[in-house]
Amino acid sequence: MILGIVSWEYYKTLHDAVSQEDFDKAEALAEKEVLLVVGRMRWSSLDSTAFYYEQLKDCICNVIDKLEKDRGSDAGKGVSSVSNDGYSEHYTIQTESQARAELQSLIREWLSGTGLAGAY
Repeated sequence: MILGIVSWEYYKTLHDAVSQEDFDKAEALAEKEVLLVVGRMRWSSLDSTAFYYEQLKDCICNVIDKLEKDRGSDAGKGVSSVSNDGYSEHYTIQTESQARAELQSLIREWLSGTGLAGAY
């Protein structure tokens, strides 16, 4: 059900977190995350001529960037403190479920006004 909504050419015009070699996989993962928020029924009836389509493409690009950024950090690892030669730092890094909830919330924001993330 992954559609390949965003092309490499579209993505690279405003984004650069993912290389061309990694783009297809990253785009498919991003679509999967957006599909979870949109729902299968709405996803199956997406229309490339609809008013929301550009916003959907931008949302997928933002998800690609967010997933790439999180992949390079400790997001979802559950680390809560660091100590190095007497210097100690305490912070909370999200659990995997908290990271997913944050991503889904961001997707809803990015799709705001489209009707794609609302109730049926």
